[in-house]
Amino acid sequence: MLGLSGCVHQQNTAQNSDEITPMPDSLLKPQMQPLPPQDRIVSKDIYHEQTTSNTEVVRDGRYTLISIAPEEGQKYLLEQVVSVKVPNTKNRFTANVQQGLRTTLTNTGLELCFPPIGEQGNAVQTLFTRPLPKVHYQFGPMKLYEALQMIAGPAYELTLNDITRTICFKARESSFQNPHKPAVAITTTTIKTEVIEE
Repeated sequence: MLGLSGCVHQQNTAQNSDEITPMPDSLLKPQMQPLPPQDRIVSKDIYHEQTTSNTEVVRDGRYTLISIAPEEGQKYLLEQVVSVKVPNTKNRFTANVQQGLRTTLTNTGLELCFPPIGEQGNAVQTLFTRPLPKVHYQFGPMKLYEALQMIAGPAYELTLNDITRTICFKARESSFQNPHKPAVAITTTTIKTEVIEE
């Protein structure tokens, strides 16, 4: 019988597959970075939807119903109703058109512009420096856009910057044509004939 015996020594250069390796610190503590804020467009838009004839209301008390829809003056600032009283001192009417416009715009959410530079700016500056007519010291209630147009007069168009909520004026391109025809005096002659019988 023959027997062989020997000693074999293996060198373990490869890592054992069961060995656990630690994770890097960057994976253990994830960096929390906030997402940049994104604006979301609200799909229900009161400015693009047609108002329905059915008014939505809620009951307030036993007999009172209140509309929950925004009023036109709340959606469109030029539609709000204003009453204006321009201050004067001791019956001295010294305000100019610009002061009248600023008083009219008080608490409306809109501001009066600074006149632009150039020919249009000169026209607006001329408007702003005119004396405010006495009939414009107190008026209303009326819609805001009507009040502003009334104070500015027929030679100017009202402009609105919706982004800055700024009101301004510009001279009308063409000469203003009064829609009312001028009064024409018409004279008539009436002949009355009497027949007298004898």
